[in-house]
This record gives sequence, C-alpha cells and structure tokens, in this order.
Amino acid sequence: MKLDRPLESCTLLYVESEKEVRNYVIPFLGPRVRTLWVAENGKAGLKLYEKHKPDIIVTDLKMPKMDGIEMSKIIRSEDCDIPIVLIASYSDQHHLFAAIDARISAFLRKPVKINELIRTVEDLAKKITFERAQQRIQATMAQHYLAIEEEALLIYLDAEGKILKINDAMGMRLNYPLHLLGGEPFESLLYKEGTKRRYHSLFRAIEKGDSWHGEIHLINRQDMELTFKATLIPLYDMNKRCYQFMMLLEDITELINYRKILKNELDETQDTLQEKIHFLEQYRNAINEGTAICRFLEDGTILKTDSRFSAIFGFESEDLVHRSFYRLCPNMESVLKAHVNRAIRERKTLRKRIRCQDKRRRLHVTDSVFIPIYDIDGNIEEIISLHNDITDIIKLNEEIKNTQKELLYILGEVAESRSRETGHHVKRVAEYSRLLAQLAGLDEEEVELLAIVSPMHDVGKIAIPDEILLKPGKLTPDEFEIMKRHAQIGGELFGHSERPFMKAARIVALEHHENYDGTGYPYGKKGEEIHIFGRIVAIADVFDALSMERAYKRGWSIEEIVEYMKRERGKKFDPELLDLFLENIDLFLHIRKDLLNGSSLSCEVQ
Repeated sequence: MKLDRPLESCTLLYVESEKEVRNYVIPFLGPRVRTLWVAENGKAGLKLYEKHKPDIIVTDLKMPKMDGIEMSKIIRSEDCDIPIVLIASYSDQHHLFAAIDARISAFLRKPVKINELIRTVEDLAKKITFERAQQRIQATMAQHYLAIEEEALLIYLDAEGKILKINDAMGMRLNYPLHLLGGEPFESLLYKEGTKRRYHSLFRAIEKGDSWHGEIHLINRQDMELTFKATLIPLYDMNKRCYQFMMLLEDITELINYRKILKNELDETQDTLQEKIHFLEQYRNAINEGTAICRFLEDGTILKTDSRFSAIFGFESEDLVHRSFYRLCPNMESVLKAHVNRAIRERKTLRKRIRCQDKRRRLHVTDSVFIPIYDIDGNIEEIISLHNDITDIIKLNEEIKNTQKELLYILGEVAESRSRETGHHVKRVAEYSRLLAQLAGLDEEEVELLAIVSPMHDVGKIAIPDEILLKPGKLTPDEFEIMKRHAQIGGELFGHSERPFMKAARIVALEHHENYDGTGYPYGKKGEEIHIFGRIVAIADVFDALSMERAYKRGWSIEEIVEYMKRERGKKFDPELLDLFLENIDLFLHIRKDLLNGSSLSCEVQ
C-alpha cells in the first residue's frame, strides 16, 4: 500500500510558549497539514485538543500554566494512540522518565531543526494514513462478506467439524430451522450412503485445518438427497491456527439428475457453467486475502495486474504483461520461484514477506499471498498473488527503534554525569559488553541489543541522594544499603514496558550487581539464574570502574585488576565468561585505549 503525501490529510496541534519559536515553525508546518491549531501553553492546548481532536500533537516541554508532559498525560488518558512529539532542551533530560511514562511517540531536542521536525511528523502521518486505509479496506471487505452471506449457501464448522451455524439460504435449502443444527457433527447432514470412508479426504482436511473441494451429498429434513459442489475454506487466527471453517456450497442437484437422464452425454454449457462456478469460488476467496493483485502463469509470466499493483511498481498495467513476476524480486528470484512451485505441488496457499524493486529500482517490502488456481481437472491454471506494501511501515518502525536507542543513550549519560564519573564510563561498558557478548557466542541481534541497553546499568543512581552518591570516602553500612537500592530503582523504571529494549534495560539495571555465588543484590540470584546480560555487564562494569580514577580511589593497574578478577572467579563473576574476558584481555585494552584517546574503534571479533 503506497502512502502518498499523507501529511496533507492530517490535522496538527502545535503547543509552544515562546513566540519567537512559534513564528519560526508555523510557516513550515502550516502549509504541509490540512489544519494547524496553535496554543501558547498546555492548558490552552488541552482546550484545543478537546474541541478539535487533532491527528498529531507537537508540544514544547517547559511552559507556563501546564507543561507538555502534564498535558500529554491528560490527553493519553482519553486517547492512548494519538501521536505526541515532545520538544525539550538538553538541560531538561531529567524529564525523560516522565516522558516515557506519558508514552511520548517521539522526542526532539531544542533548538528544533525544521527538517527533523517535518520528517518526524510526516512519519507519524504515514502511520495514521496506513491505519485509516486498513480500516477502509476492512469496512469494504465486511460489505463483501455480508453480500456473500446473503447470496451464497454457507455452513460454518468449528475446528472439530461440528456445525456452528448455517445461513438463511442454506437453512431454506435443507428445510431445517437454524437452531436445530447447532453443535451437531457435520456427518449428521450427510446422505445415508455418505459414510466417513466415502468422505475420507474431507474429514482429513478438517483434522489438518486444510482447504478442500469436492462433491457432497446431503439430506434435507424430508430425507431427500441433495447434491452440492462444496469448497471448504479454513479461517485462521493471528497465529495462523485454524479456528473454524466456512463451507461454500453450490446446489447441483438438478444438474446431477439431468446428467443421470442423459447418462453418457454431458451438456457442454453445463460443464462451462460448473467450471465458471469453480473459478468464481476460488477468485472470491483470493480477493478476500489482500490488496494489490497480480495474476501470472506457472513460469512467472504476468497475465494481468490491478491498478494498485501497477502503482506500487511504477509501471502501466500493459507494461507489466508478459514480464516475469519473479524478475521483480531480483535478490530472491530463484528462492521465491521454488517456494511458489512447492505450493503448487502441495496445493497450498503460500504466505511470504518479499522484497521487490519498482521501475526506478527502489526497494519495496510486501506481505504477500500466492494462491494457485486449478482448472476443473486439477491442472494448474495460474497463480494469483496479493500484495500489501508495508515499506513505509518498516521504515517507520526503524525510526521508532532509533528514537528508543537515542533515549536510552541519553539516559545513560545523564546517570553518568549525575555521579560525576568521567571518561564516558557508559560508552566503554557498552563496547566491553558488545565484545564479550560476541566472544560468548550470542547472536548478532542479542549482541546489538546488549550494546544498546548496557549504559542503563546504573540509571537508578539518579534517585540516590547527593550526600551518598558523591561522598568521597567509604560509605557506612546504612549508606551502602541506600546505594544498593539503585539496582532495584533502575529495574522499576523500565518495569512497565513490553518493548524489547526496555525489557533488556530492566535486566541489566536489576542484575549487574548479582554475584555468581548468590551473595549479590538485590535478589541474591545465583549462577545461571542471573541473565547472561547481567553476568556480562557485571564484568564490563567492574573492569572499567577499577581501571579509572575516582574521587574516592586511585585507578588500578591492569595487573592488579586481573589478579582481583581471578580471585573473584566463580564468586562474583561467571567463570566461563571471565575466562573468555581474560583470554582476550588485549582486545578489551585496545577498546579502552581507543575510547580514552577519542579515536574510532577498530577491534572486532572474527
């Protein structure tokens, strides 16, 4: 689905207390949106929101009467999905936790850059436009289903093959009151000669949750035999599990009787009609599966496309005809062709996310469905492919991930600066953790995730009083108990989010002071009860902390650090991870040297 100039269809509320900033931003925002409302503070902004219900909100943080976060929380209580962009200066970083709690969609720094602001609201507008388009499609498809329900003969079965309901038209054909059949096994409707053995393939399809097509003989309330062409269509839930079936029937009783009368003669018109009915049922099922449509032969030659497909790829429909569909996917041409051919052989529908190129060689990502269409003799006729272009959504998700990464990094630097630790401790811990995770064999995604969230290990220190956090001498036992709370506080800050970054940040904040022998805090976890992220960050944090000079201690030599860490092997530190660390100590020293000198990293695990 192509999202074209979505910002022009959206309305926007802009809340900014500084007149000079408003006068600078409004000329850029105003012409780009359908309607722009402007307020000077959160209280006025809230009134405009209540009156107009804008699509997007852009708000300053610090304002008189009501600040941006307080306004956002009130709005969020009414609308949990409206996109809100928060603008704040670097000195306002301590408000970031409140911004996370208010579920801010995006965060921009002051002074705001116009191109960055426009790009942010355009990305949010794309998401809004996409969701609206999806709602329109669903409404249209609902009308299609209602039309089918009214005109077709339908029986609905549960996943076990029991009758859920029959529609009015089918009830009239069988002359049964609808309520009498609910909960009955489907075989109770089969004609007395129709045993399970005769319909083995049908009941096998129900057991496996597959589609089925064939001829069935049912009995009406007057014990008369009726013959139908039947198509069994499985309906899937979000996890692709079959939860019920829709059986679409075509009454061919009269045709069968006529065939018996003529015996060896088959009316050509009748045969053509049956074939059209057969194709119509498959097309109807196919149209309900997606948006942009392409029809092509088994070898990939395109027969026809609809306007939506042509728009995605930038071709006129006639320019696509006779091209190979697979050539539109140059990086997966042979693999995709093999998958489609396998679906044809197995008579299954193929669902696959593919990457394609349009006429200008721009990349598109589509969620696609490939449906083989067979003629009445079971030979492959063509393939219908349905495509939903999610390129813009993929890009938007990447933008959201990058925003989350930036927020986490800023939080780490804020926590570090609060405790007056110099030399970018969080940067070094992140790079040490990345390297040790690679050496430990974590996959690439886990390595990157740990490198992003490891700066959060001491974020809870923000809540520790200055007289304890900044004390130059040794802490008293009572003071140390208060200091230990920073681990639990850090975990609680991220405890209400299910996002992968936040869940991983919670782990490192909570568990980087847990000891391998169970003597650590806050929970006294032991061995592999401690998440591997916590065990890795524990080594990286101690190594860096010991090597750097602080207000209350001198920096240790490498020999002293290695001797101490060896003594703590199996006590404070995971023995296997520590062995990896010490065996590769030169790589970690290389990272330390590069970061202290301000040069780029050149250390990499092969």
